[in-house]
Parts: sequence; C-alpha cells; structure tokens
Amino acid sequence: AEERIDELERQLRSLDEELESLQFGDKLFAPVGPTGQAGLAPAASKIYSADQGLSSGGYGEMLYTDCDAGAELDLYRAIVYLGYRFDENWLFNSEIEWEHVGETAVEFAYLEYQHDDALNLRFGHMLVPMGFVNQLHEPTTFLSPNRPLLERYILPTTWHENGVAAYGSLGDFDYHVALINGFDAEGFDLESSGLRGGRQKGSQAKADDLAAVLHLDWNGVDGLWLGGSVYLGDSGQDSAASDFATTVFELHAQYQYRGFISRAVYAAASIEDADQLTTASASEDLSGYYLDLGYDVFAERETDASLTPFLRYAAYDLSEDSPADSEVTRLMLGLAYQPIPQLIFKAAFTQEEQGATEDDIIE
Repeated sequence: AEERIDELERQLRSLDEELESLQFGDKLFAPVGPTGQAGLAPAASKIYSADQGLSSGGYGEMLYTDCDAGAELDLYRAIVYLGYRFDENWLFNSEIEWEHVGETAVEFAYLEYQHDDALNLRFGHMLVPMGFVNQLHEPTTFLSPNRPLLERYILPTTWHENGVAAYGSLGDFDYHVALINGFDAEGFDLESSGLRGGRQKGSQAKADDLAAVLHLDWNGVDGLWLGGSVYLGDSGQDSAASDFATTVFELHAQYQYRGFISRAVYAAASIEDADQLTTASASEDLSGYYLDLGYDVFAERETDASLTPFLRYAAYDLSEDSPADSEVTRLMLGLAYQPIPQLIFKAAFTQEEQGATEDDIIE
C-alpha cells in the first residue's frame, strides 16, 4: 500500500509539472530573450540553422543618455551578419559593425568545422568566450539599456581576437577553449578604462604573446545556468619593460522561473608590474560584480510580449590597492519592454557613486 501511495504521489507531481508547463509555455524557464546557437546570440547564429548557402541578419541600437556630463542621443550600433554554409560540416560566419555611425569594425570572421555535439572547431577572428555579454551581446539578451560596466572594463566587451577554438557539449556541460593573441599592454590605461585599451581587435595583432581561454557552463537544472571562465597569458608583446603576465577570471549565474529572473557576475583581473605600464597604475588588481533581479509581469499571459521591471546593483574597482577611494557603485532601476521577441525598448535611472562624487544617469 505504501509503495502504491508513493507511486500515485509521483504521478501527481508529474501531472502538476506538465500542467504548469502547458500554462506558462516557453516562459517557464526562458532566458532574458531568445537564445541562439553555438554560444552566440540569436541573430549572430542564424547560419547554424541554414542547410546550405548564404545567411544574413543584424541588429541595431540607439541610446539616449543624460548625466552630469550632458545629454546625448547616439546611433550606437548598426550590425550586419553574413554567413555561408558550404556543406553539413563547414561554414563561415561574420559580424560587421558600424559604431557611432562613422566607426567600422569586424567583430568576428571565422571558419568553423562542425563535427558533432561534443566537438566543433573555429579558425579566424572570434569573440572571446568570457562572461555573459561578450558572446551574447545583442540587446535582447540583457535587461539594461547599456552593457554592464563590469563587462566593459574587466571583461572588455566587445572583446574579439584572432586564434583557434573548440567548443561543444558533454552531458550537462558546455565548454569553449581557445588559443588567441594576447592583450597588448602598451594600450592599457587600467585606472581609466580597465582592460579595454589592451584589446587588439584582430588588426595587425601582435602575437609574440598568446593567451589561453577556458569557459565552462553547467545547465543540469531547468532554468539554472552556472559557469565560469579563465584567461591566462602575457601582454608584453616583446616589450622590454615586462612580460606583464595577465590573468582574468569570472563566475556567472542565472536563474529564471516563470517571470522571475536573476543574474549575477563576478570578475577579477591581475596585471603583473602594472606600475611599469606606459600609463602606470597604482594597483595590479581589478575586480567587480553585479546582480540583476527582474520580473516579467506578462509571464502568465498568452503573449510573446514581455514587460520586465528590474533592479541592478553593481560595484567595480579598477585600482584595488590604490590608497584613493576608487570603487564605483551603481544602483539601477529600469524597465524592459519587448512587444515581440526580436524588439526591445529599455529605460533606466542609475545613481552612481565614487567616493564623495555622485551622478544621476538617465538612459
């Protein structure tokens, strides 16, 4: 009798889960926006759904910002994706970006050999697989109007370099490994812009020093995404001053259930002999984190639209060991509205503090 009761309880739980899934549909464990393939965002990964031939896509961003420095309305980005699938194994994928109307860049352009779910190879110019936003940097994949500052200064999105990579899935784990050209320390201005100035972006990139990247995600529980990545390499690029050994690591987590979403990222970096950089830094260490909490108030409706009020708390320090109070904290209250999955409108108010300095920012 006890075994029969246990079996009936198991069946009732199963039926309850099925009814819940039917009620909430894809929103039960959905990410912030639609997901793509091969570690890329939706529009960037269109070529992976093509049988053969040419594939195209793109996205754009316009951003209004009002802060102490003044107000600005910027056509931030206009992106074109072009891909070509040669056969079931070989494909080419690329992203061309126009930023602030006049600046043009190639953010990735690579050949890929697709072997199976467990192993695929990339060759060429590619996005560095670190953090949430660098590979998934389309506006529908994060809540805030602009990319989180942590993923601009310490994980310097958009971060793209030349090299080779492998990726795949092994059970509940997804992995990326890459060997790329390292940073160029000559461009570092750590206390002002973190690691951004060290990116070489594929343009005649110095390759005396290479770097290795490992990214690992676990998705063994519905709605939960846990992962981390590490970057190891020298940044001296044959500099006489130092090898400028550079380490970057990050941990990330996301959980979504019904309309509720939470996301957290922690990142840290260390540059050896930072006091010998062209723009010397008082500290070798940088770190920061952010936490997002949001709720889609349309989650229980039969609609593809979403309306998500959200809160973000963030802190980062580009000069941890400096005697000055260099930590920046940000409290953001925002709203993201998607009338359809491919289109998003966002607004946010942010209070930023650094020492005795405060700034109110509207985006």
